[in-house]
Amino acid sequence: MLRELASGLSEPGSRREAGLNLRAWGLLLVAGVAGGTLACNGRPTDAGTIAPDPTAHVGNAETAAAQASAFRDGSGMPRDEARALTLFGEACQAGVAKACGDLGAMYADGVGIGRDASRATPLFQTACDGGDYIACSRLGEMVRAGTGATKDDGRAVVLFTRACDGSVPRACTKQGNMVRAGAGAVKDAARAALLFQRGCDGGDVEGCVDLGTAYEKGEGVTQSFGEAVDLYDRACSGGSAEGCRQLGEMYADGRGVARSPVRSADLWLRACDGSDFTACVELGKVYAAGRGVRADRERAAALYKRACDAGFTIGCDALRQLR
Repeated sequence: MLRELASGLSEPGSRREAGLNLRAWGLLLVAGVAGGTLACNGRPTDAGTIAPDPTAHVGNAETAAAQASAFRDGSGMPRDEARALTLFGEACQAGVAKACGDLGAMYADGVGIGRDASRATPLFQTACDGGDYIACSRLGEMVRAGTGATKDDGRAVVLFTRACDGSVPRACTKQGNMVRAGAGAVKDAARAALLFQRGCDGGDVEGCVDLGTAYEKGEGVTQSFGEAVDLYDRACSGGSAEGCRQLGEMYADGRGVARSPVRSADLWLRACDGSDFTACVELGKVYAAGRGVRADRERAAALYKRACDAGFTIGCDALRQLR
């Protein structure tokens, strides 16, 4: 029954029935939650605005949503993901858009519960329609990938645009990627760069990486290695492994910054530790050749193997050549 309700929400022409269907679905979710578990999905919460009390009667939907976030995150009380599911279901069926988005994220991420995109997408749609712009962005990613919904680049662009205009920096970056590629939108490098700027300025480090690439290649902006270095550095400092790798390449080549094999090796190590396996291969080459570091074939082999084990064929090829 739950699956039928979920699929019904995603059928064309059925969104006008979404409120009724989702209300019924929420009641069934609450009734059938025994034994289910959910985990934190990393979405922003407002748990701090309402003091959670696990013994208190939940008198309204906003309180239910706040307590759900607290139970999910273990904020001020022991983590209780099954209770969080119940409360998110109650709040969602009562019309709290963000609760629907949080519940959708649990299904989409498969954290503490089986991954189920077909349940996530109608919840994200309901949340997005209710003004939860993070849910619009998440739905855009699923629509673009064709996960739990028909793949539709045009619809994905619309969703990313709405989320970007709703101050979700990641959505601006995603929209920029589609505009740069001409997927679902007119190809426009200059507009893509502006969107990357919005994403980067809003704190999305991947937007900084993409804008850095635009400056490095002169796509939609005047080429500037110095600007690229600054943006890669900003992304790396913000936790982007790709940003660290790209910055390492700039130091290795001496573009926009004084050439420094030692600095590039340090940056590639940081990127490799952040699971950028291309950086692992580059660092392996450094150790194999002894550029800026003491030559160490065993360490080079270990780095190549790390990339190879992660499915990167360039790591496998480099390992074979080393041997």
